[in-house]
Amino acid sequence: MNKKLLQNIIREELKKHLQEADYADKWKIVGTLITDTTLRPQQEILSDIRSLTGVTVVSTVDLDDSYAQQNSNLRTQMTVKVDGYPFIRHGGFGRDSLKSIIAAIKKVKGVKTFIANPENIKRL
Repeated sequence: MNKKLLQNIIREELKKHLQEADYADKWKIVGTLITDTTLRPQQEILSDIRSLTGVTVVSTVDLDDSYAQQNSNLRTQMTVKVDGYPFIRHGGFGRDSLKSIIAAIKKVKGVKTFIANPENIKRL
């Protein structure tokens, strides 16, 4: 193999890895999560949310809502931290990616809805 060609290949690979290492686009989404705990336990639902691409941290705080709890619906304030790194190879990361994560949360079995006000979506 030609020495110059090999140097160019190494140089391009190093550039690519350095760009990926510098990429740190982290976001925080805060919203209201309503789950149906008759379908699945809350911990399993949260585990599935944690397994979504880009989601790094999920934490919840129970909201005092006796009516919802009587009907097997659990209402919590959920904070989701998202790392945009997994989206680099798929055309970048932005608000559309965040919307797709919110949509994926809503599709998790046991989630009735997840309401995230755009004002509660912030870059870290």
